[in-house]
Amino acid sequence: MVDSGTLAMLLADSRLPTGGHTHSAGMEPALLGGLKRDDIPSFLAGKSLTTTLVEAGTAVVARHLFVSEAAPSEIEAVIAAWAARTPSPALRAASRLLGRGYTRIGQSVWPRSTSVAFCASLRHPPRAVVLGAIAATTSMKPTDLVRLVVYEEAQNAASAVLKLDPLDPATVVSWVLDACEVAEPFVNQLSLITTPEAIPALSSPQAEGWAEAHSVMKKRLFRA
Repeated sequence: MVDSGTLAMLLADSRLPTGGHTHSAGMEPALLGGLKRDDIPSFLAGKSLTTTLVEAGTAVVARHLFVSEAAPSEIEAVIAAWAARTPSPALRAASRLLGRGYTRIGQSVWPRSTSVAFCASLRHPPRAVVLGAIAATTSMKPTDLVRLVVYEEAQNAASAVLKLDPLDPATVVSWVLDACEVAEPFVNQLSLITTPEAIPALSSPQAEGWAEAHSVMKKRLFRA
């Protein structure tokens, strides 16, 4: 079995063919909505303390239930809890599209996984649930799973900045590290949750509004 940290690095790699390169993790909607360059670090940190923790918590609970061989209805309950905490239709659609990409990877790399096969049988499961299925299949540690989600969200947004508002890439690297650092105090606690009710109920109304406005724009580089 490959080390848990190695698996996390693999799944966090932007070169993984999941379709993540077409998503800006809310950065393009924010910049088009009026976010200034100087406010990008605060935006990334805010994501790490709100919507990213919802995603990470969903992934952890899904992982736990897949490991426990829970009934399909219990996985559906996790999806319902995630959807209730993700009020923006545009953001839900983006997550489900990414989930499809991760499901494809899961089926190719771990073809015997019953957890991934179950995700494939669902109608567009969100990314967090599929990541939970892959984590269960590979025995990834819950703490590594949380850090994977936090890093991926920050890195996808930061990478998009370089296409939308070019600046020194080294500066962007520091923003990603800062965004991961603010979430670190919550990693251990979040890694222990096991029920849909325990998933953080945190939101970012401004970012959700930007995402909805962005979804109807005809000129954009990213889907979300």
